[in-house]
Amino acid sequence: MAGTGSDPDLPGQFILDTTINNIPERWISERIGDWFLGCHPTLPVIRLIDEKGQAAGWLLGYAIDEGGRLLQDKDTLRVNNLIDGGESCEEEFTYRFGGRFLTIFAGSRWPRVYLDPCGSLSAVYCPHCKIVASTTNLIPYDDLTNGRVDLARELGIPYTNAMYPLDLTPRYHIFRLLPNHYLDLSTWQSVRHWPSGPIQGMIDVEKAIGIISAIVRRNIAAVTKSIPTYLCLTGGQDSRMLLACAKDVANQIELLTFSLSDDDVTTIDIAIARQIGKKCRIRHSVLPPREPTPEDLKEWMNRIGFSTGEVRGWQGCTMFRQADPAYARLYGVAGGLGRAFWSREYAMTDTVSPERLLDYCRAPYTRETLEAARQWLDRIPFTNASPIMDLFMLEQRIGCWAGVWPYAYGDDPGFTLFPMCHREVITTMLSLPAGYRRSGNLMRDIIQHEWVELLGWPFSEPIGSLKITLPVRRLWKMAGNVFRNPGSIIGGIGNQRPGGK
Repeated sequence: MAGTGSDPDLPGQFILDTTINNIPERWISERIGDWFLGCHPTLPVIRLIDEKGQAAGWLLGYAIDEGGRLLQDKDTLRVNNLIDGGESCEEEFTYRFGGRFLTIFAGSRWPRVYLDPCGSLSAVYCPHCKIVASTTNLIPYDDLTNGRVDLARELGIPYTNAMYPLDLTPRYHIFRLLPNHYLDLSTWQSVRHWPSGPIQGMIDVEKAIGIISAIVRRNIAAVTKSIPTYLCLTGGQDSRMLLACAKDVANQIELLTFSLSDDDVTTIDIAIARQIGKKCRIRHSVLPPREPTPEDLKEWMNRIGFSTGEVRGWQGCTMFRQADPAYARLYGVAGGLGRAFWSREYAMTDTVSPERLLDYCRAPYTRETLEAARQWLDRIPFTNASPIMDLFMLEQRIGCWAGVWPYAYGDDPGFTLFPMCHREVITTMLSLPAGYRRSGNLMRDIIQHEWVELLGWPFSEPIGSLKITLPVRRLWKMAGNVFRNPGSIIGGIGNQRPGGK
């Protein structure tokens, strides 16, 4: 059983503990002072040292430095000012990097854990056990850490796209560390470190496009230099923006598109991606649909500890096995921040309630969930609704969803990475004029700046013969549903009436 020194199948995962007993067999283990780090062999470990060469901690995962280099397993990095500087040195060091990673300062005057800007290498922690881990799987059960059975039942995971709200997890007394927070290993408190106040300044659009595209280009190039790379291309804006920024290394990537049975969205994705690949002479592969096996479904959810809902990814788990595990996968996660995806409907003077936050999570209103939402709202250093919802999207949707599901995949030596995951990219997107962000033009404008020919295809709309065949297919599907359930059309009409049930 995980958490008892056994050898669970949890690739890319880690545990930080005050005892070696909970580290799975055959995992790599290291020690600094009272802290034991255990990592699955597929997870890169970079050693951190202070100015005197003493062990200060670790950087785990796939970090890209300012020079465009993907750090490698067993690298050693020096952290300046740990001895003579202030506590901000840890944050300043961490957010020099892009990629999917976290830092652990176990041998510092300020023992802390920091996530990357998106929380894309997610972490949970148990204060009374004094354990930090990638998922709840690695934390042993005791009388205080049993499952939140009632909440889990109401969320309906894995059969829904619901999310555990904010720092709640499937188990009591185990909490998720959110993006923009560090975990103080001396007090076991999560502390918000960014933003410390309203995000200042209003950046010029052209300047913002230059900053974002340069960092995304650098991150993509760093990955392609190190490992064969899939760019996961859909029909949407965010992945196409990644492709635009990959123009200089297009001959080193392979476009990858997923297919789910009887799914209009992936049908459109495939048609657009196939044409782009052909026109731009980039290799393009489509993973054909495969019925998920019970074993794969169980493994997918077990690896993430049933910590979030992601129906399409879960149902596609057997299909994903057709991809080459030696390839890195690049996804366009975080682009929604640039077009105010969760905040566009809010005026600055609106109020955000705990209940509204829970609605986004598809979570019930319980004493526990409402308290988690209230506490989160109380700790935000501003009251304007629009930036609150931007922050909520970053910390909930990205940190508690996109930071979790990559653990489901056992790629080796491949890995998942979000090229937009960089503090300067996040800050720049959130500093754009509100009207421009709400226009949704940022990704389109970056594409025009980097590779204008990619605007020759619509975003997520049928092309070619699909303009005719998809509507016909939808009508046939609707007719089949009515035939199988004649009462559904009556119920559907009733639901559209005022007061209809």
